[in-house]
Amino acid sequence: MLITNPSQLDERITFNQKKTVKINGVAQQQNVAVATIWASVWKQKLSDRMASIGTQTKTVTTFVIREKQDFSITNDMTILWKATSYQIKEVSPDTVNKEWKTIICEVIA
Repeated sequence: MLITNPSQLDERITFNQKKTVKINGVAQQQNVAVATIWASVWKQKLSDRMASIGTQTKTVTTFVIREKQDFSITNDMTILWKATSYQIKEVSPDTVNKEWKTIICEVIA
């Protein structure tokens, strides 16, 4: 993991989860904010994006957060960052130092 200092967590991201809520007595599915935390955001390099043109691979964004959180992160959650929603594709814990968690996401079209 390339993060060595918590000051590198310089972006606010919000984890959302679909929940059933009643609006005017009608049950509807809505994204509800679970938590807003600090993260480091890594976008794909231009060379990686160019290599994926013509394939089914989408642009990938990686969010790095602290390992220990007050909530569980699941693949059915989404992340909101700078007014864009991202679908969580993979969550990888730091198995060595247990400091950071890497979350690989794709933009929701």
